[in-house]
Amino acid sequence: MASMPALAPIGQAGFDEMGFPGGPTRDHWRGFLESLQQLGRSELASRWENAQRIIREHGVTYNVYGDSQGMDRPWGLDLVPMIMSGVEWAGIEAGLEQRSRLFNLVLADLYGGAQHLLRDGILPPELVYANSGFLRACRGIPVAKEVYLHLHACDLARSHDGKWWVLADRTQAPSGAGYALENRSVISRVLPDQLRECGVRRLPDFFRRQREMLFQLAPEGRLSPNVVLLTPGPHNETYFEHAYLARSLGFTLVEGEDLTVRDRKVFLKTLEGLQQVDVILRRVDDSFCDPLELRSDSFLGVAGLVEATRAGNVTVANAMGSGLLEAPAFMAFMGALCRHLLGEDLLLPSVATWWCGQARELRYVIEHLDSLVIKPAFGVSNRHAFFGGTRTIAERQKLAEMILASPREYVGQERASLSRAPVWTDGTFENRSVVLRSYVANGGDQVAVMPGGLTRVAQALGDPIVSMQSGGGSKDTWVLFHRESDSPEPSSVAVEPKTVERISSGVPSRAADNLSMSTTLGSFSDHLNRRYFNHSLPRVS
Repeated sequence: MASMPALAPIGQAGFDEMGFPGGPTRDHWRGFLESLQQLGRSELASRWENAQRIIREHGVTYNVYGDSQGMDRPWGLDLVPMIMSGVEWAGIEAGLEQRSRLFNLVLADLYGGAQHLLRDGILPPELVYANSGFLRACRGIPVAKEVYLHLHACDLARSHDGKWWVLADRTQAPSGAGYALENRSVISRVLPDQLRECGVRRLPDFFRRQREMLFQLAPEGRLSPNVVLLTPGPHNETYFEHAYLARSLGFTLVEGEDLTVRDRKVFLKTLEGLQQVDVILRRVDDSFCDPLELRSDSFLGVAGLVEATRAGNVTVANAMGSGLLEAPAFMAFMGALCRHLLGEDLLLPSVATWWCGQARELRYVIEHLDSLVIKPAFGVSNRHAFFGGTRTIAERQKLAEMILASPREYVGQERASLSRAPVWTDGTFENRSVVLRSYVANGGDQVAVMPGGLTRVAQALGDPIVSMQSGGGSKDTWVLFHRESDSPEPSSVAVEPKTVERISSGVPSRAADNLSMSTTLGSFSDHLNRRYFNHSLPRVS
């Protein structure tokens, strides 16, 4: 049965990242703030304008569905970074590594094992079989090194007393890592001295290790693995990131129609002919990956991909079906799962969660609707969250009736008092709520954690939801190094991630499909560079 942690007082002021309440600035922020004071307000405004110009020149966008700016909505980046001490980050890093190991063990049992977690009563069967994220077609498929989750992201927030907890897990196609790298690229140009003086840990090292791990996840016998990044296409809200990561990692960016399955193997259709694909780093959600065995109405995936993975001829990262663990209902059982599978307590606890599929938890949620956040048990979007404290008595009564009619479809969660950090807006500083999305890459034999991650900022002060889809912004995240082995970020404006060799020189043949017969050779070459190689984007080594 899920635990019953006490609720934090609703309305209590959130943790202040920069300073103590009514007191001095925190030590790890002091040097940066002193440097900003020396620059002065006018110089800060000038550098902020320069950052916006760089974002426009790089073509950094985040496409919000239904937004009036369409595919031209520029990426929102704040001038002031989110700063964390190296000592504090070390604890978070250990918690992220533990969570990655735990999630891989859970998926290995549910998809590849004997499902002992269900047989032994650690997990209720409804949590799996009533969850649309559980893909029965993927049960029993072998996974390289049993790495179901190559890339795992956690949305982290502080409680009112400064402790970190997990608000949500992203396990099928986590987004934001590429934006975090781009944020660093921009900030390194406008605040180079501050970056050097503060001793900020590097980001490219994480991507270099992730790249090596993907090679190691290739099927046995493939000496020079061909890795591609599968994107839903340019209409996806994070398409810029897909192109950026493909360029940075040296992989070919492909859409579903660029790939074909022959003899239970996946091939890339290129101008030079078919090239076998060994690893697919996917940014397509689980059920859209294969129209034959998953969603028949999907045009984003590859027909026969599930069968190719079943035959062991291609590795898909993350494994199809891993989105199962994104369901908020699982968070109510994370503590018990960690103790059962690892013999450890969670180093990063989940936000207090009550799954209404259990009688005791159902009663608790109904009795505390005025102080909880109610979410779909098997959904992943905060846009469907119900904040009980902001609703009328009649609205809460109607919600209670809905929950009682189908209790297993809902969870209640503690409402987090998000921490606040300064943002530069309209020539002055203003506190906004922040949520940190951190990333961990798992290669089976090794695990790598990105120092920091993508800090997301609320659109307005007091906004209970921090979401890019709701118009929020982002920050570069600075983790200060505290060990000799930590590598600080170079400060030179001219320094960019080094170029890596492209794994496959083939260009998807689809690039030529819509070009007219009158297209010149020169313009054809320009088109390929813009569409697939985008030479303005840096690479990591």
